[in-house]
Amino acid sequence: MRPLILKGHTTPIKDLLFNYDNDLLFSASTDRYVTLWSSEYGERIGTYLHSAAVYTMSITDDSKYLVTGDSTGGIYIWEASTGTLLKKIEIECSNSIRSIKFNRDNNLFSFSYGGRKQESDTGIYIYNINDVLKCSDTSKLKPIINIKSPDYDKLTKITWINNDSNIIATSEKGNIYNFDVKDGKVLLKKNIHSQMIMDLDISKGEELLLTASKDGKSLVLDPDTFDIMETLYPDNPTRNINACRFSPFVACEDEDKAKYHAFIAGGQESREVTTTHAKKGGFECLIYNIIDGTELGAILGHFGPINALAITNDGELLASGAEESSVRVHRINNDEYNSLKSK
Repeated sequence: MRPLILKGHTTPIKDLLFNYDNDLLFSASTDRYVTLWSSEYGERIGTYLHSAAVYTMSITDDSKYLVTGDSTGGIYIWEASTGTLLKKIEIECSNSIRSIKFNRDNNLFSFSYGGRKQESDTGIYIYNINDVLKCSDTSKLKPIINIKSPDYDKLTKITWINNDSNIIATSEKGNIYNFDVKDGKVLLKKNIHSQMIMDLDISKGEELLLTASKDGKSLVLDPDTFDIMETLYPDNPTRNINACRFSPFVACEDEDKAKYHAFIAGGQESREVTTTHAKKGGFECLIYNIIDGTELGAILGHFGPINALAITNDGELLASGAEESSVRVHRINNDEYNSLKSK
């Protein structure tokens, strides 16, 4: 089946997000817009305008509130259904917002931030969304929790874990951290990549972590110890791995439905690509078996590096967003995908 090709942005895609009900897809771009699409038909429903490039998003499970972050420290809280801007938080403008995540109860949202200079501040702020919405002057509102990253190690992606008692964070130096939410202390730190970690995913039951790095590798990790359980390393060609997502059926209790698959994507830097052929540049989305680390297949279509992936929680749709500003939505619950096996 042909993918839906969504063309509503003019510059690179930085993040993609399906809502909990799987009927809406949000795309964020450096063109300062977030665009809302029908995931089933690919129709553009609306847009949300920032004052700077949009890097990251998160949405409540009831699709009521969308929180977005940009390159100049702006956090916007939207009424998702209408596109109404409800509140805006601004931190130091030299800090970009790297990653936003709602907690399980949807009452707290956390975001990682970092500046461009080597010794710029970096860390994680946590806010109560109800406090933000009730506040008449957000410039005076302080985060309820402020977690500082050690040694100016700029944090990239974050995720909540352990019933919201901890936050896992990755960094530009290739480190991964487990922070205690109550006091911000580092409970565990490990260097797992030789270059910046670009993306982080956690399996539905929190059994596994998945990372993507500019060192060309994607790692499957034990979330308790950060031990490497499997390395996914495409080398024909070698490429940056910018995005990664687990199948929602990893470690599924129903073995007939279980799929131990990971989707990873990226590509060579544009300046390093000597041909526009997607395979030569590594611009495909690769499907891996995380049990034995074998490549199962590839989804083609983009002609530039893929920067973002998203998958619906029912495993029906996979979306990819690329440097060339397009979004492609693939229906993956089909005979071809379901028959994939390790070679």
